Parts: sequence; C-alpha cells; structure tokens
Amino acid sequence: MVIKMELTTYPAVIKKTSQGYTIHFPDLPDADVVDEDLDRARLRATIGLAIIISDLQSHREPVPAPSDQREISEQYRDFHVELITTDLDKY
Repeated sequence: MVIKMELTTYPAVIKKTSQGYTIHFPDLPDADVVDEDLDRARLRATIGLAIIISDLQSHREPVPAPSDQREISEQYRDFHVELITTDLDKY
C-alpha cells in the first residue's frame, strides 16, 4: 500500500486576542482562523491551509510561495511566528 503525501509548509503568525487566538498566514490570508483554544486553532489552520491551497490549484490560480520564516518574524516582531505544515492529499 502506497500512502501519498503532498506536504507544504507556510509561516503563521499567532496572536493572543480577546477572542482567543488568531492564526494569520501572511501569504494566504484566506486561511486565517480564530479559536478560543490554541491547539484547536492550530488544527483548524492546518486544515484551512490545505483547503485554500487545493482550491487555488483546482481553479488553476497561482499559489503564493511560502515566505521565509525569518522575514515574517521581522515583520511581526511582537507576535509568535511558527511554521505550519499540512498534507494537501489529506483534506
């Protein structure tokens, strides 16, 4: 049995807000999420990232390349920046 995986990784900016947590993808803002729970926000961001990229691909629209994490960290110095990886074949 062959398991197909198409992994992609984008930098995400994590902000604590009055509503919980916002995860913002500077390269793909349509994949942004807000959730009261950080772990659930990360899961939703992982799924949303795959859905947005798959949607762009299915419409033959350009998918922006991921920015360098260091550059995003410089732009968003007051927030936590981490890489979020998703499997495009899973969602």
